Amino acid sequence: MKRFLACTALAISLLAGGANAEALRFAGPVSPLTFDPHGTNDFTTTALFRQVYDSLVALTPDMKPAPGLAVSWTKKDDLTWTFKIREGVKFHDGSLMTAEDVVFSIMRSKDSGYYAAYFGQIEKAVAVDATTVDVTSKQPDPILPDKMVRMFIMSKAWSLANGLEAIPSLGATGTEAYSLRHENGTGAMRLKQHDPNVRTVFERFDDYWGEASGNVTEATYVPITSTPTRVSALLSGEVDLISDVPYQDIERIEATPQLQINKAPQLLWMQFEMDGSRDVALDVWDKQGNPLNANPFKDVRVRQAIAQAIDADVIVSRIMRGNARVVGIPSIPGFGGYQEDLDKRWPTDVERAKALLAEAGYPDGFAAQLNCPSERYANAEDICKAAVSMLARIGIDVRLKTYVWPEFAKLLVNGPSSSFHLIGVASSWDTQDAFTSLMMTRNPEAGEGFFNWALWHNEDLDKVAREIRITFDPAERQELYRKGIEIGKEQVYAVFLHQPFLVWSAKENIEGVMRPDSTLLLKDLKVN
Repeated sequence: MKRFLACTALAISLLAGGANAEALRFAGPVSPLTFDPHGTNDFTTTALFRQVYDSLVALTPDMKPAPGLAVSWTKKDDLTWTFKIREGVKFHDGSLMTAEDVVFSIMRSKDSGYYAAYFGQIEKAVAVDATTVDVTSKQPDPILPDKMVRMFIMSKAWSLANGLEAIPSLGATGTEAYSLRHENGTGAMRLKQHDPNVRTVFERFDDYWGEASGNVTEATYVPITSTPTRVSALLSGEVDLISDVPYQDIERIEATPQLQINKAPQLLWMQFEMDGSRDVALDVWDKQGNPLNANPFKDVRVRQAIAQAIDADVIVSRIMRGNARVVGIPSIPGFGGYQEDLDKRWPTDVERAKALLAEAGYPDGFAAQLNCPSERYANAEDICKAAVSMLARIGIDVRLKTYVWPEFAKLLVNGPSSSFHLIGVASSWDTQDAFTSLMMTRNPEAGEGFFNWALWHNEDLDKVAREIRITFDPAERQELYRKGIEIGKEQVYAVFLHQPFLVWSAKENIEGVMRPDSTLLLKDLKVN
């Protein structure tokens, strides 16, 4: 049975099979990196800790901001937003949430490198009274309430009692952070057990403040890295639902009685990123294998050559089997500031790419290492292999190096230590955040460009990004959106590829809602 809905929310239905209202098993490709809600914004991890942590502003199934732990918000002045906090909300340890917990979470999150692009401009948060919080930014922030869908609220007392005033580093060695395996949120589910890379068990929280329309009382998430093994687990009934279905298995699953396929555009896009700042790039060589004392990626002609050598249409049709749409800008439909008329890639042109390389001083090409995550994104390794072949046509010899997701994440977070890589990126539902978090010159302390892993640098883009984040006028914002997008295209910020479809498969009798941010809220799953 196939149901395709090209919209932002996707209703799904699956059979309980071996599952019931007391036990649901579901599987994905990777284990959550942590249960500290401010410690990462990895898609899979966030989708799992959204089960146990609520955000200050909630998201509807179609990805619109809505009242959450804050029931309302108003602009007090150009620098300050006032949030009214929901009363009577309990943390999982039974304590009541207060405005002080909200203040603590805001001030903690704004210091996270992962969230600095969203919250790094916050100057202070103040508890005006038990149910009111004023948030003041260093500069006007017209979309701060929208960004609060990423502001997860922790218990201040619990955090301080467990040594979590600061955010533990994912790459740290030594004593394991308490928040790796433990949580104390306000969500509809609570964490019963978390064994990294083995299983994560959730159970229903009976004192949840909101509505929970489902009847699942316990759910176990199992990371299964191998896609064939993950599909086999579904077909055998070992699990009841899987995410990241391999596209080559869609027809087989559709033909299987009591199974279904569901898909919709995912809230991210894929791109190749190239080192934009180092004088000497990492892992580049001449054609004889000698280290290259230069950074060819800094030259926009080399970047454009790579963009025109890589055929995104072929990748979408052959590797993604049509389960993606080609992307040409750092924004996707549904984002604030998306510009449909600009959403076109550089045309694939091998001869033009060769000429550009020659103009840049590399008539014979060069060699470079391409770093590739092996299991986090759909068909990532095959995409990288295709790029190897496509770039060989213009004289760039690519040495492919693959990483399991935790190691790939550390390569970027602990460096960044990559000059050429494949990555999936997204922003906070507004192109402004693509500018500030993905494209600005990387300066984590200033809350700028934290996810600019390739260290791309363009002063004109920086100027646009700083201007748009303090601009309230809609017409002026539209001009800035277009200007920033055009700069990114002309200067080849990245080699844009595609927006993949999110594909889940499951058995028939469970009803729920799957969101394009990879989140399936267990609280709303029904086993019929």
